[in-house]
Amino acid sequence: MEMVERGTADRLILVNVVDHHFYLEEPTFIGAGQSYWIDREAGEICVDRGGGRLTRHGQVKQRADWMRR
Repeated sequence: MEMVERGTADRLILVNVVDHHFYLEEPTFIGAGQSYWIDREAGEICVDRGGGRLTRHGQVKQRADWMRR
């Protein structure tokens, strides 16, 4: 099992790229204090919204040329 590194937002952020190469299909907001991590097997970023709520946001399947630079 792969160790998953979690991050925690220190302020409200709008995310479209995680870890310099993980591009999301659509940008998503991560609120202050919410934690997030990449589920590489599923190709999604997971966001713990608190109160038992978890959202998942998919990775772009085909990347444009500018994403490969």
